[in-house]
Amino acid sequence: MEIAPGIHRIETPLGDRFVCFYLLVGSEHALLLDTGIDSTPSEYLAPYLDEIGLAADKIRYVVNSHADFDHVAGNQSTKELLPGALFMCHSLDLAQTEDIELMISDRYGEYAQDHGIVDPDEALDFIRNATRTCPIDFTLTGGESIRLGPEWTIEVWHTPGHSYGHISLYDPRGHNLIIADATLYNAVLRADGQAAFPPTYRYVDTYLASMQRIAATKANFLFTSHYPVYQGADVAQFMAESRAFVDRIDENLIKTLQTEHTLKDLTDLLSPDLGEWPAESNAYACFPLLGHLERLVLHGRVTTGRRDNLLTYKLK
Repeated sequence: MEIAPGIHRIETPLGDRFVCFYLLVGSEHALLLDTGIDSTPSEYLAPYLDEIGLAADKIRYVVNSHADFDHVAGNQSTKELLPGALFMCHSLDLAQTEDIELMISDRYGEYAQDHGIVDPDEALDFIRNATRTCPIDFTLTGGESIRLGPEWTIEVWHTPGHSYGHISLYDPRGHNLIIADATLYNAVLRADGQAAFPPTYRYVDTYLASMQRIAATKANFLFTSHYPVYQGADVAQFMAESRAFVDRIDENLIKTLQTEHTLKDLTDLLSPDLGEWPAESNAYACFPLLGHLERLVLHGRVTTGRRDNLLTYKLK
């Protein structure tokens, strides 16, 4: 549906969750943010274009917010639907956006060797089967402007933390922000509003910096990929709870690391105090926990060791 002048939110199912992509329609051109999975363009985008009477060739720009399969896996099928569109992503996420195997090994698989945390084969098979990538035409770094017509120019913001190259879009005309996964509340939600798994940000300092920029903007509307639409006081509450979760991890780590633990230990030990997601989702806490651990090591507060060939962490 059109949720603000010229901004359309298309919500699509993803298991027991949902993922949204956004269509920004100006007087001259339109922009699509994210492409979902391989089936998304034919099952959801094409029918929606027919519903609102928008010609496919008006979509001039396709922007991937970041390198996660549920945001880029539909790139090739989108390219087939929109053959004249230019595809863009941040330069820091380019390699993984174009190569799903690299995304699987370097993003989802980075916890295997040193931490013993591995996605099940069926999950990786689903990702592979749901993905067709395509070459990216232009890379972005943040600070660019994309003109959709004489009345409307969209600003590209670099909002890293969930990934190195995460992008958000600012609509100065309506003072709205489309942040995709730049900020992830206290859990990623299921479609029924319950917690599905922990926030999967990865790089703490840049995540906090992006969060501060987003919160300081005090946008009229905040549009995300996996949450409801937020407006007014709800924007501030969403951002405050996102920040509070970061603080909770730090506090819990400091208490727990009085004794030595692996990352795998910590995902189970800390999850009950961090959120209310199902126990089988605890392993996804490896994303933020490793970021916090790396920061504590960098600041000289935590030392590392080895136990059963897995990295361990302990306060100095």
